[in-house]
Amino acid sequence: MPDTSISITVVRPDGSVGTPTPCQQSLLDAAGRLLGADPHFQQLQHPTLVCAEVNEGLGETEPSYLYLRYEVPGAVPQEFWAHYGTRDRVAWKNGQVTVKPA
Repeated sequence: MPDTSISITVVRPDGSVGTPTPCQQSLLDAAGRLLGADPHFQQLQHPTLVCAEVNEGLGETEPSYLYLRYEVPGAVPQEFWAHYGTRDRVAWKNGQVTVKPA
């Protein structure tokens, strides 16, 4: 499973920065578990999460709510956008990670 111990940056609609909620942290953790189980993600050599950013201007069920950027040594960084939805899903081609709430 990818490391999700990075601090989440919460960007509010007015541009200020806030503190992540437990729900936002849970989304990050669940998205990390889904990515870690994804065969495409597993092929990456040592991906490191370097950015996790919540866009509070969006609802938690909207695509692009939580931005994730993974650095991969010697390769192009991988970017994903996580949100809550009706079922767990990693859409590798567009980077959307849908997490079913617990």
